[in-house]
Amino acid sequence: MLYSYVLTMNFLDDIKYRFLYATPVSRLIIVNVAVFLLTALFDVGYFMFNNVRDLSVSYVALPAHYHTALIKPWTILTYQFSHSGLFHIFFNMLTLYYVGFIFMDFFRKKDVWRVYILGGTIAGLFYIFCNAVIPAFRGNNGVLVGASAGVMAILFASASYAPNIRLHLFGVFQIKLIWIALGYLVIDLLSIPGSNGGGHIAHIGGAIFGWIFATVRKGHLRFRFFENEISHHPQGRQMKVEVNQARSYSKVQKNNRVNASSTPTQEEVDAILDKISRSGYDRLSKEEKDILFKASQD
Repeated sequence: MLYSYVLTMNFLDDIKYRFLYATPVSRLIIVNVAVFLLTALFDVGYFMFNNVRDLSVSYVALPAHYHTALIKPWTILTYQFSHSGLFHIFFNMLTLYYVGFIFMDFFRKKDVWRVYILGGTIAGLFYIFCNAVIPAFRGNNGVLVGASAGVMAILFASASYAPNIRLHLFGVFQIKLIWIALGYLVIDLLSIPGSNGGGHIAHIGGAIFGWIFATVRKGHLRFRFFENEISHHPQGRQMKVEVNQARSYSKVQKNNRVNASSTPTQEEVDAILDKISRSGYDRLSKEEKDILFKASQD
């Protein structure tokens, strides 16, 4: 009995350790999977004894009608970590894994959770608004679940900030990140007349938020909420990109501070991001990638 207790405690301590030292993207995935398993097990148990399916949906899903959502205000958050099935969570987490680590190359670690939750919240409000004002959706008694809106926010923030990054699909061909993001958007637009039109509307809301977030960080738009965070960046360095600035990268190469062990300057970061905008992420050297990664950790 004592041995089993010790094994259980060691297992829980190991999970706690891994969670605390995991990246923000990995934590998001862990939380989503944990919530999915808990709600799924709850539904299985309730079904076996009461013959009622998907009871948890009534507690965690975001209602389409605003008056019902006001009665359940927590659902604007809980829906973002709930899923309707294995394939639903699998594809959401797969996308989050790939675009999340790209996101962390250009933004601070804590921005992952911020963009995910704020993007999902804006998407949820957009979903409720569209169900209230668009005639085609009036009378819809559906609910919204899934991480898709938050994932779309992270995807579009990454694609808007660094559109020329190239991804290898299936190890066969390369495609720019911006085209992947636009492909997702087109699919959502064309799927609005389908059975899950409200869900696709929410995805578009998340995409809009991600685009706004990246545009503000580039300095092309100004919002006080984001500006305060940028101006107080650690060590006074602003993670803002001026894509159309005419700095010469050769000048930065002559700077003795360009190495992985030093603290990157804003000039170095801007020059590397300019190079990404012109040529793509794959054209960076290992040293440049290390500098960009180090800057994102601060």
